[in-house]
Amino acid sequence: MKVKHIIISALGLLLVAGGLAGCGNKQSADSTKGYKNGTITIPAKNGSICGAPNYIAYEKGFFKKNGIKANLVAKPTNIADLEAGFASGKYDALNGDFQYLPAIQNGAQIQAAGGIHQGCIQVLVPKNSSIKSVKDLKDKTIATPGQGSTPQFVASIALQHAGIDPKTGVTWKTYDYDLLAKAAQKGQVDAIGNVDPYAYQAIKEDHFRVIVDNNNHAGNNEMAKMGMKKDGSCCYLYLADKLTKQNPKKAKAIVKAYQEAADWINKHPQQTASILLNKKYVSSSKFVNQKNVSNLIASYHFGLKKSKGKADVTYYANQLKQAGFLKSDTNVKQLVNKAYYDG
Repeated sequence: MKVKHIIISALGLLLVAGGLAGCGNKQSADSTKGYKNGTITIPAKNGSICGAPNYIAYEKGFFKKNGIKANLVAKPTNIADLEAGFASGKYDALNGDFQYLPAIQNGAQIQAAGGIHQGCIQVLVPKNSSIKSVKDLKDKTIATPGQGSTPQFVASIALQHAGIDPKTGVTWKTYDYDLLAKAAQKGQVDAIGNVDPYAYQAIKEDHFRVIVDNNNHAGNNEMAKMGMKKDGSCCYLYLADKLTKQNPKKAKAIVKAYQEAADWINKHPQQTASILLNKKYVSSSKFVNQKNVSNLIASYHFGLKKSKGKADVTYYANQLKQAGFLKSDTNVKQLVNKAYYDG
């Protein structure tokens, strides 16, 4: 009898466990009900204004409209962690800039699917600096947020156009985003390359002077001579290879959601700023406020550009090859075919 009681108890436990598992499967199925293209995970939360398409596609229902259940998670600061996340299937899409081209060349499993906005990066000097142009940066010290960061790439493109070898003609230092302006003011470095809103704040509050601006929407000739392409996309939508190559229907749905979000942002910069600040996607401060965030969003000219985005990727690939950030024997056409999704 004792053995029979044990067997019955064990069967009861199995049935309970099975029931719980069944409930779990049902909950999982229910969570994607109504989303014909399933779920995606986006490493989006890093406090950047540039990431607006992620947040607007989520908040304004563009993901849902296109049959996608999106999960927005923290964005790793280390590009290697991002690469690993895409390779493992942890991440599906990314709003990022052209700094990912060397990573793609080295095997990162992502493809750009369109330029999503224009520049958000400047090379700056303090207001009393004797530096007047990029040529004056020869043998000077430039600080950026990190080696291989997009501010370093932007500065390097400008340097090579000025006849200065970015590898040997300047000294590079690294500081956190919020410490770059202070380092220049203290005389620890001669110039800085930074992203908004930090660059914008240095200009507006501390009166730093702009030496290079990679937002060349107006077609400034001086900036063009420094390699800053007119209307060139700074940031792009990237998709995991597993989507573009194995699930093109889902990939196209993601592209459409971002395209609709980017168009909405371009038409509603003030409302976009309100959403970013009120939902705490961007941390507000005395400077990072409704007015300044709205101004920055308007200046980026959001809008998903597919064919033009590919031309911009080709341009920047050539620039990065010349600056030594891509292999010297890089076949740019082959790299772009690998790096760009034409779907």
